[in-house]
Amino acid sequence: MDVHMWHPLRGNLHPIADVECETPEPAPANPAEWHDWAGDCLREVADKDNWQSGRYHFTIQERDDAGRSVDELAQGFWEWAT
Repeated sequence: MDVHMWHPLRGNLHPIADVECETPEPAPANPAEWHDWAGDCLREVADKDNWQSGRYHFTIQERDDAGRSVDELAQGFWEWAT
């Protein structure tokens, strides 16, 4: 998952993390289910790494063994509050 943090004063997204998560079996069937799954993964990382509260944009990507994006599965915004 490619994750960027929204900077409202600048009006842009800033790259913050590349989060590796195993996709669930079976894979989510629609964007809402992907968003819920991404929120669960991001909450775990944000809590562990002490991310600051704010709005984050994520892109869920399937990647090959070399780490290159093969397919974009979903994207969206996620709110984090400590």
